[in-house]
Amino acid sequence: MLIDIKKIKVADRIRQDFSGIEELARDIAENGLINPIVVTPDYQLITGERRLRAHKHLGREEVEVSIMEVRDYTHQLQLEISENEHRKDFTYSERMAFAKKVEELERMKAKERMTSPEKESFPEGSKGQVRDIVAEKSGFGSGRNYDKAKFIAENATPEIIEGLDAGLISTHKAFVKTKERLDEAEREAREANDRAEAAEREKDLLRQQFKDSIPADQVEEAVNAAIERQQEENEVFIAQKNKEAEKALKERDAKWKKEIEVETQKVNDLNAGYKRIQEELEALKLQQPEDLDEQQKMAQLKKLRYEADSNTVQLCIHVKQFLQKAAVTTLNLGSVSSASSSEKKRFNESLDMLQTFIDQMRPAVNGRRVVEADVINESR
Repeated sequence: MLIDIKKIKVADRIRQDFSGIEELARDIAENGLINPIVVTPDYQLITGERRLRAHKHLGREEVEVSIMEVRDYTHQLQLEISENEHRKDFTYSERMAFAKKVEELERMKAKERMTSPEKESFPEGSKGQVRDIVAEKSGFGSGRNYDKAKFIAENATPEIIEGLDAGLISTHKAFVKTKERLDEAEREAREANDRAEAAEREKDLLRQQFKDSIPADQVEEAVNAAIERQQEENEVFIAQKNKEAEKALKERDAKWKKEIEVETQKVNDLNAGYKRIQEELEALKLQQPEDLDEQQKMAQLKKLRYEADSNTVQLCIHVKQFLQKAAVTTLNLGSVSSASSSEKKRFNESLDMLQTFIDQMRPAVNGRRVVEADVINESR
């Protein structure tokens, strides 16, 4: 049955990603519409929104439809769910929209079972928990995962939702990040409330101090003036500390810059020595002396030593450059101690990685000394 496209009414749908419509339109233009669009008698769309959009893309005014009687809203919802139940390419947002519709339907069914006079005929345990049924049908796997997904949908930032839809982050990571953000917001709210209460206590204390020494109508003015002076003193103190920290940073930078310049010169000297050894090896090959093998062996050892020393000094420079940027200062210690628990956790993970690096390097440094002793003994 052909009907005017403009007559078809489209309500809120699960599918939001309509990429590839042009390709579908080309296929319809070449091969025709294989499966008609399904609508209700009053032309409410049930299935086939992509096919409908493809027809509009082609500029067609009519489309082939099949009319299906819908008993009620529950039946119409079931039809839309059945159309999408086996789709695996949903984005997170589309999957959540689908899950909400499934949950709505399952709760309707549960309500019908509770009110049905034949409710005893339902096998015990066949219904299952609604969240588990929804999770299975919508592809979230388990009821617990679905609860996490709902938590994300209700509390996550738009950036996190976009990351999920693009497949850039997992549901678990999005859940953790969202929970950390909420915990941090709660902590900041508590701290703000504590600061407000402390400020109010300070005001009460000042009121008590001033009430017997100045007229009552001047107490509030005196309290505000005292608080303003205190804030100014705090600002002066902070400015002084910032100035001291800036001076300490400049002194630290100058120290590290000098040390790194020394290490860089070492690298240049080692590279020059490495080049000389290469030239010696080339000269030995041309001269062909009687003890060529022995001289080549010693030259190769020197070459390896220069190369190893150069790599080690460069690694030393990297470490010192890192320490230059991340040197322990009173300011840094204060920042870390005042950071949120989530940021402290991430920083602690970085410290663990740094400790692993140190643990791996220590045996190499100690082993190097042993190798040096062996080489000396062999040369004797």
